[in-house]
Amino acid sequence: MTKQPTITGIDVGNANIKVVVATIDPETFRPVVIGAGLTPSHGMRKGMVTDMEEIIQSVRAAAQQAHATAQTSIRRAFLSVSGMHMRTQVSRGVIAVSRADNEISQHDIDRVIQAASVISLPPNREIVHVIPRTFIVDGTEHVKNPLGMKGVRLEAEVLIVEGMAPHIRNVVKCINEAGIEVAGLVYAPLAASLGALDKNQKEYGVVHLDIGGGTSSLAVFEESDLIHTALFPVGSRHITNDVAIALRTSMDIAERIKLEHGSTSDAIDLRKKDEIDLSELIQDEPRMLPRKQLARVIDARAHEVLDMTAAELKKISREGNLPAGVVLSGGGVHLPGFAALAKEKLRLPVRIARSPHVDGMPEVVADPTFAVAIGLVMWGLDAEYGSGRTRSNALGGDGTGLGSRAIRWIKNFLP
Repeated sequence: MTKQPTITGIDVGNANIKVVVATIDPETFRPVVIGAGLTPSHGMRKGMVTDMEEIIQSVRAAAQQAHATAQTSIRRAFLSVSGMHMRTQVSRGVIAVSRADNEISQHDIDRVIQAASVISLPPNREIVHVIPRTFIVDGTEHVKNPLGMKGVRLEAEVLIVEGMAPHIRNVVKCINEAGIEVAGLVYAPLAASLGALDKNQKEYGVVHLDIGGGTSSLAVFEESDLIHTALFPVGSRHITNDVAIALRTSMDIAERIKLEHGSTSDAIDLRKKDEIDLSELIQDEPRMLPRKQLARVIDARAHEVLDMTAAELKKISREGNLPAGVVLSGGGVHLPGFAALAKEKLRLPVRIARSPHVDGMPEVVADPTFAVAIGLVMWGLDAEYGSGRTRSNALGGDGTGLGSRAIRWIKNFLP
């Protein structure tokens, strides 16, 4: 059993629960994945717990898998939070610089972020992140880090991520009941971007699309700033539902058909009369299914996700205008032809995510399904051993003063 310090990330998704355990390379200070677990997620719907006992058992099973490969116990973990109840909004705050010589101090930066964080929320909603986007010093905009600069008036623009406190507390309680302490909460689209994107992509302009089981998430970066996020109520499980309805079969068989034979039309030659023999899967009667018929069923949902993505990009005037293109992650991107369809629909270069920041198990590092869990490890590395820079790079702000507040925020969600 390893004696090295470890960092664990737990991604509680609608379709699967992913656990990644990593240690730290003492020379490069890069995380090295030493264990991983993946189990079906029962008891979650659109990021909300519907059956606590099912989730607890699923978390325990995934953690046991990770423990078996990592040969280390899992006591603490960073947890992703997501769901249609999560929201983001931009807020601004302004203060007068406190020092007589007008030099901006860390205290001033903390004060202006706190001022921007003061928003009106219903009692059942809680702030998860306050992400600095930019500062303004005496009217000079687009200041990344005002520390040490001279000025009289300091303004901050922040992105606030907030969600329904009961839903978040329910997920935290499930992790605690599985015998694991929650070390921190991270908004899933942010964690996914941290696990899948590099510094240059965020600087040039990139859209990160994560296709989950019940939902899909979008994060857009430009000039290293997180400029937009969105959640869609459509994921890969909806494709399974459509296949089950179209073929009048069970969900389990529909999932196997999707995984073994599914693709979008971009991955097949529609001129060929290619048929799929479903006799082994549907044993009650001999059955042949035209491959293009299955592709058309899948196309409908794939187009829906990409149409919503295009609408979000149009909303922020970035359609076809992000040089680093689209990075895809999540289990849904394994679908053959999806990347080609995304390239055609969004008119941008497209690639499948492979984490550029971690080493270790290649079957995990290269699998876009684990992007969120790997991002949680990256966040945890910085929270436990760093100075805030890694998290701030993922978020697009300078990270000033966020570390101590993150600890206080997590306490708000503990049962």
